[in-house]
Amino acid sequence: MLEIQMSQARTISDKQAKTLLAWIDTRRNARRNSAAFALTYYAGMRVGEVAALTIGDVTTDSGDVKDVIALSASMTKGDKGREVFLNSTAKRYVGDLLSSQVECPPERPLIRAMGTHQPFTANSLSILFRNLYRDAGFDGCSSHTGRRSFCSNLANKGVGIRVIQKLSGHRSLQSVQP
Repeated sequence: MLEIQMSQARTISDKQAKTLLAWIDTRRNARRNSAAFALTYYAGMRVGEVAALTIGDVTTDSGDVKDVIALSASMTKGDKGREVFLNSTAKRYVGDLLSSQVECPPERPLIRAMGTHQPFTANSLSILFRNLYRDAGFDGCSSHTGRRSFCSNLANKGVGIRVIQKLSGHRSLQSVQP
């Protein structure tokens, strides 16, 4: 039986994430791109989940950024919803993005294509991530780098594999172990 080995996205350290965020801050759409990256790196979200978010998904009735985002089954891989916990850093980047917007109706996409009210697709957001990493000089990185780094950083801090599985929304432990 032929086994195909898929290459995995490169992981990055906290120092490299800060370097990337500083670089993003010098570019167009810095708040949008920083928030999108923060949701993958600091919250472990899949790029498709980030693309599916609306402003109402991430804000409370009073307009504050939520501590926990409830993702519906239609927003996740597979057929089960999940909760995403936002740490203070992820909340800060999402809050910065929201504060830069004039109107924030809850049904509007959180991460929008420049100059429109249209959401990114998972594919177009993947391309954005690939281009950001490449242009910043991070070879071997992809749209999965933030999420993979989130899991690896937790493991390096001694967090148990079942907790990482829960936080990342993996259904199988085998998916988390690499």
